[in-house]
Amino acid sequence: MENITKIIKKIEEFAPLSTCQKWDNSGWQINLGIEDINKVLLALDVTPATVDEAIKNKCELILSHHPVFFTGIKSIEAPFIIKAIKNNIQIYSAHTNLDIAQGGVSEYLAEKCGYKDLDTAFEFIKYKQFDKEKNFSKLISTLKTVFSLPSVRVVNSHRKTYRSIAFCSGSGAEFIQDLEKIGIDVFITGDLKHHQALSANNMTIIDLGHFHSERFVVEIFQNILKDEDIEVIAANEKPAWELI
Repeated sequence: MENITKIIKKIEEFAPLSTCQKWDNSGWQINLGIEDINKVLLALDVTPATVDEAIKNKCELILSHHPVFFTGIKSIEAPFIIKAIKNNIQIYSAHTNLDIAQGGVSEYLAEKCGYKDLDTAFEFIKYKQFDKEKNFSKLISTLKTVFSLPSVRVVNSHRKTYRSIAFCSGSGAEFIQDLEKIGIDVFITGDLKHHQALSANNMTIIDLGHFHSERFVVEIFQNILKDEDIEVIAANEKPAWELI
């Protein structure tokens, strides 16, 4: 059993709420004032399936990356939120503060791909430059293996080699022009739309999808809480769509 205040303090020491973007709503989503808990469910998203899994595993807290609420709340009508409250399940989210934290989501994405000791650009971007050219085909093979993907979406796939690479977990298309200006060869992110893809000039963009570029956030939570006297369970999540 562990005190929930201690758990949240650990999260916020790693990813301070003061670093959240203004539009973000990281922090408590549902706080019922229950202090002592035994189990935490770790998730990318809070969905009806996530809540059901928390109930099944008798978890008193869901710790998610994406917040449940982004705009002002005038009423609570979603059945899965009501179900969480009725089952005394509290929900806390660490979003943009976790994205930009040292060892946070974008940096962890880069490490999953085999890159460490990165520089930071535009707050959310982690990037690395190399003295020697790297093989692009090998990078694609690595991504398919690491993220268990049969294929990846690529803009400007003609590239044979690269000498710089950048990472932004989640949706990073807004940084395309900025990264091209500083000479980035390859940009790995998610959620790339049609016109955003067309805006790229010479830079190669690899779209892992939002889910696959952030699903491992549960591993970050696990590392933060590894010394706490509490059982942590990774939610059994999958992308919102399937390829058939």
